[in-house]
Amino acid sequence: MSLKNIFIKFLEITLYFHGVLHFFEFGLAIYEEAYLTASLAAFGAITMTLGGIFLGHSHHHTHQG
Repeated sequence: MSLKNIFIKFLEITLYFHGVLHFFEFGLAIYEEAYLTASLAAFGAITMTLGGIFLGHSHHHTHQG
């Protein structure tokens, strides 16, 4: 596994965990009755988590011989 692939995998994992933190932020915002903040946190949570899950499978590598 190349250094580039390791770095990309690291970015995918950190993007996923960033989304998890947004879910935690969403829960706290609901608890504090900050509904606008909660809706923004939910959007961030969904996009970050799905990005971390699905973007890793869309890399297109072109090798020229």
